[in-house]
This record gives sequence, C-alpha cells and structure tokens, in this order.
Amino acid sequence: MNHKLDLLDNAMDSLEEALKKFQEGDEGDQKAYKFCVLHMAHFIELIFKHHITEKHPLLIYANPFAPKIDPATAKTIGLWEAVNFINNEDKDAVAGDFRKDLEWLKRLRNDIEHHKFEMDVATARITIGRLFRSVLEFLDYYGAVDIEKRIPEETNAIFKVLSDEYQFKLHDALKKADKVEEENPGDPMDPEADPVRLECEACGNDTMVVNKDSGTGYRCTFCENEDGDDLPASCSCCGARMTAGDLETWHDEDTGVEYRCYYCTGRYAADRDRD
Repeated sequence: MNHKLDLLDNAMDSLEEALKKFQEGDEGDQKAYKFCVLHMAHFIELIFKHHITEKHPLLIYANPFAPKIDPATAKTIGLWEAVNFINNEDKDAVAGDFRKDLEWLKRLRNDIEHHKFEMDVATARITIGRLFRSVLEFLDYYGAVDIEKRIPEETNAIFKVLSDEYQFKLHDALKKADKVEEENPGDPMDPEADPVRLECEACGNDTMVVNKDSGTGYRCTFCENEDGDDLPASCSCCGARMTAGDLETWHDEDTGVEYRCYYCTGRYAADRDRD
C-alpha cells in the first residue's frame, strides 16, 4: 500500500512531528529538540511552497518555463527562493525578527544535517515558539490555510502553548517554578517552615518561588515581582516570623529601612494604655 501526501498534507505531517518532539523536549528529553528543529524547518519550507502554489502550481519548480516538467524529477525551489518570491509579491512580508529567526533555523538545521552542532536549549525553545507564531500570523494574514483546524487532538495542547505568546511564557514560568520546588523539598518534620512556592500577588500565577538573589527571598518566575503581603518576613527588631503584610515599614536615617511588627512599632503599648 502506497502512502501519498500532497504538499499541504506533507507540511502538516511535519508540523505534527515537530509538535510531538517539542513536547518530548518539554517533558525532559532535550535531544528531542534537535528533531523538532528539523521537522519545523521542513514544515515552514513546505507551507511557504503551498502558499506559492496557490498562485500557480508550476511556480514551485526551479524552472517553471522548461519545455517539459516531470514532477517526479524536476527540482523545486528551496526555502529562500520561496521567501524571495513572497517578499517580491509583498515587500517585507518575511522580514525583521521573522527573517532572523528563519536564518537561525536554517543554520541550525544545516549544522544538524551536515556537521557537528551545538544548541542552547533555552534559546531554541524561545526561538521555535516565536518563529511558530510568526508563521501562524503570516498564514492568518494571507488566508493560506487554517492550521488550527488540522491539528490532531494529541498535539493540540502543545500547539496552543506555542501559538500564544502569553501561554508560552506562562508555561515556561510554571516549569521553572516546578524545578525550584523540586530542588527545595520541604521538611515534613517542620510544618512551620517557610513555603517554597506561593501564588504571585502581582500576576496571580502559582509562580512565586524562593530566590536567594531577591531582596525579599522570593521572585516570580513569570513577572519577576518580588513583593507580596503573604511572603514570609521577619521583624527587624525582635526577629518574629510572620508575613510581610503584618509588618510596618520604618525608615531610619542610620539603619535605612526596617520592618517592625505590631509590638515593636509601639502600637501595642499605645493600644494597651488607651484601653
């Protein structure tokens, strides 16, 4: 039995594989990102070719004016010929960061296929996500194809993460918070110990985690906020542990900023005398 895919089906097949590999990388198999890059590059090249064939099917060939074209052997255009065609049709349709990301993808794909390669995983994740969203914007603007309707159910979740910048950033922030939590297991014998992870009061996400470089000892992995009334804190005078919202801020010319509890502010004594 022959398995036959047209240009668009072939593109979608590569996209599905790219999404699966991205998800595998997301789940800890960093080598999977290599194959995500290869499949993503193939998807973009094919989807650009599909866009061009919508103008005329012969334009996919490197020499569309040849006296005879055999689809089985005729050379087709590559990614950059497709980009040049698109930009000649509509100036700067593929430009700026979009083009830079494509150049990054091309270099990395070439290194993977022909040389030794080195890939910074964090950079790869961010660039793949940004590039994917640029392609979706391109397809949406030109009405070439509705990709989302063609995404299989098993890769729909990672598609939604990659296609939405906010969701992508939040997804990464939650993963970073998970890692901090794993590296700082709580002591089951100490129920009074400070929590490792809290909800961030600035962005409302479960991404406020301990951070030794923060002035408060906590930092949100999503919005980088470091403050919050629910954060554990200490009275500068008596050392009592409570939440930041229970402390008052005092400014002293000699010691700078101090945080004082109800008793150390003197309000307890004043209230007692008043009673």
